[in-house]
Amino acid sequence: MAESMLDTSNLGIAKGREGGYACVAPAGTDPTPFLDMTKTLAELCKTGSSLQSLGYISEDGITIAADTDTDDISDWSGVIVASPMSSFGETIEVNFLETRDSVLKSVYGDANVTTDGKGTTTVRHNKNFTASHLYIFDCVVSDTKVKRVVVPNGVIVERDDMEMNNSDLASYAPTIKCLPSDFFDGDTMREYIYDTTTVAA
Repeated sequence: MAESMLDTSNLGIAKGREGGYACVAPAGTDPTPFLDMTKTLAELCKTGSSLQSLGYISEDGITIAADTDTDDISDWSGVIVASPMSSFGETIEVNFLETRDSVLKSVYGDANVTTDGKGTTTVRHNKNFTASHLYIFDCVVSDTKVKRVVVPNGVIVERDDMEMNNSDLASYAPTIKCLPSDFFDGDTMREYIYDTTTVAA
């Protein structure tokens, strides 16, 4: 059936999906087992996988930004006749609201976060925090559609200032650089949009 010219079922505000907003797994983790859109991230975490929840995310959600450069090529008269892309990159900005091990290890580096078994967690601050991880984000984009953003090779390259005061939640706001992944044939990330009204054949 042909798609209608206008369809309000495609409209919506992107909100975190019930059942988990974000998860992380170690570098090199194959994302394929986590592409079943019928399952929430909470359900995927229960399967004994390497996925760990990253907890609550601020109301700003995530921001996916593309950074591209082009090189203009002019002909003899000075008219631009081509503009090939010279570089391409993508990042995700996010604000994690929970102080949990999975967040701390992602933001500060796995080896920089240790627990003593007696209730104390030590977080070392140094330059060794840019290891790769698999990141997954889930959101609802309409009344019937959900979206999953999968980044198999995400590297945290920046961290916003962390404010500790008596009015704002303590939070962690990194910038994740999305690097090409062999799992996705060189793509930096992939989005999967699932229509929950789909009836299995």
